[in-house]
Amino acid sequence: MRKLFSLLKTLLRVLWRTLSFTRSLVANLLFLLVLAILIVSWSARETPTELPEQAALLLRPVGAISEAAPLTNPWEILLRDKLDEIRETPLQDLLDAIRLAADDPRIELLVLDPSQIDRVSLSQALTLGRALEAFRKEGKKVIAVGDSYDQNQYLMACHADEIILDPFGEIGLKGLGYYRLYGRQALEKLKIQFHLFRAGEYKSALEPFIRDDMSEADRRATRSLLEDLWQSARNFIFSGRRNKLTAATLSRYLDDYEGLLTDKRGDAAVTARSAGLVDRLMTRPQWRRYLAGLAGPEADDQRDFAKITMDEYLDHQTRSYRKSPTPEKIALIMARGEIVPGSQPDYRIGAEDLADLLARARRDDDIKAVVLRINSGGGSMTASETIRQEILELKAAGKPIVVSMGPMAASGAYWIAVDADEIWAEAATLTGSIGVFGAFPTFVGSLDKLGIHSDGVATGPRAGALNPARPLPAAEARILQLGVNHGYRRFLTIVATGRKKSITEVEKLAGGRVWSGRQAKALGLVDHLGPLADAVAAAAARVGLTPDHTVYWQNRDLRSGSLGSLLSRTRSRLFTLLFPVELRHLAALAGSAPGAGPTALLSGRDPRHLYALSPGGDFTRENPSFPVDNR
Repeated sequence: MRKLFSLLKTLLRVLWRTLSFTRSLVANLLFLLVLAILIVSWSARETPTELPEQAALLLRPVGAISEAAPLTNPWEILLRDKLDEIRETPLQDLLDAIRLAADDPRIELLVLDPSQIDRVSLSQALTLGRALEAFRKEGKKVIAVGDSYDQNQYLMACHADEIILDPFGEIGLKGLGYYRLYGRQALEKLKIQFHLFRAGEYKSALEPFIRDDMSEADRRATRSLLEDLWQSARNFIFSGRRNKLTAATLSRYLDDYEGLLTDKRGDAAVTARSAGLVDRLMTRPQWRRYLAGLAGPEADDQRDFAKITMDEYLDHQTRSYRKSPTPEKIALIMARGEIVPGSQPDYRIGAEDLADLLARARRDDDIKAVVLRINSGGGSMTASETIRQEILELKAAGKPIVVSMGPMAASGAYWIAVDADEIWAEAATLTGSIGVFGAFPTFVGSLDKLGIHSDGVATGPRAGALNPARPLPAAEARILQLGVNHGYRRFLTIVATGRKKSITEVEKLAGGRVWSGRQAKALGLVDHLGPLADAVAAAAARVGLTPDHTVYWQNRDLRSGSLGSLLSRTRSRLFTLLFPVELRHLAALAGSAPGAGPTALLSGRDPRHLYALSPGGDFTRENPSFPVDNR
């Protein structure tokens, strides 16, 4: 039997190595092809567009609205533009363009086309809505255009003076929902035993592996959260559609859309206009001519309107957080993605990378304060603690640190944030989730069905105890639970100290429960509600500087927000296309994938198998991501 097991193991290893070699070969060939396209594109690049004397600013964001620092290197921008799969639009670019255009006499009209937006969180939409309101207060006009608007896109558009919809389009407002797939029975059929150790009634990140439905605790907490977020969304829509939309009409549109649509004989566009959700029904040629009457005609096409795109406009402007007027400055650090040990690409928070950035800011005498922008659902507890210790070192050196929470800053991300001098969040930020869990799958039953059995000797009872091919010993399970319990107590203590509360007070807010930013402010888990700009202003005020002194503080090498990171993401995307996630997970669960381990379903493994990770995602989407998408 040992020979059979050895033979099967060898075959699996050879198979995986063959697949890995094929994947690397094909991905590298495709990468070289992409590089060749970039070189040709670069050599044939056009001269930058001159700013017209009068034109509309066209905002047409693509992909996800990103919390990453905007790109500046021309090669990076060219690579991003040529590869649609990694396209994203930095939130700060949108805010800069709107702010600068508000003071630009050449720009009297802003045209928003959200049709290419894939993801925008509610908190980001709120921030953009405020920016559009400031633009309109300068006596300028905002018009949104689109063939159809899904819920994300409508949240982007609802603060325009006019919303134009194609006569064959619709407005896809449906409310907020959160549904997950639960697979306990599937794991039982596969004879996979998933051992979950948690502290916190609401710590539900891995419930899909141990249940077939949502727990009542998770149901209560999620319903409360969604109702609060939807109230923010409704208020946001109403504030943008003043005197055009009533609460009763919006409720009926959500609850009885079939009836409204029936009344209009199935015409979705007329239904939306009758409800007050849009202002005009126009085809593309019609609204292009309409906008030409407002902004003037295009020089080479009298039937189109004069315009300049956001990227073209920003090429001629000074963007935010690029240069300080004096050597003294405030470091702005962008941190997004799952928190994992070691060094990571810019779409994950690597403990080594972020700790190094904080340490460099502490040692640099010109850095007077730090603003840490976080968008993360958490991750490794050990990695989170590594980062937190550097925050404490920064404070001990007398340098203030202000945290600005993006769409999500929960669990391990809250662990990192809690010791900041100030914490800012948006009303719709997802935060809290104070809880800890451990996870460990074993595959004894699966292997038994295949006639494969594990056997051997060890020098002690714990040697080989965490072997997924063997049953998890009861003592080792108790050890893992003790570690989770200790981690939870540690989390409670950290929050109590950082937020100046008693352990008893924190316990009432903990249990792994996720709160909205508005709820967190009322509960004392955050200090203020406001966007990144407010957090930057607060940090500047603490050290007697202005927000203009703030600069992006990033790694010196080609990892963070740079060409190297984009190339890494490109290769990763090619790997995803060649080998679907199901195949990679199966290989990892079988133990044959490089680096596979008991927590292979998590992208970063904690050395103690302890995680502060929160479920979450974009609740405005039909299928919210799980775990949080972390863009």
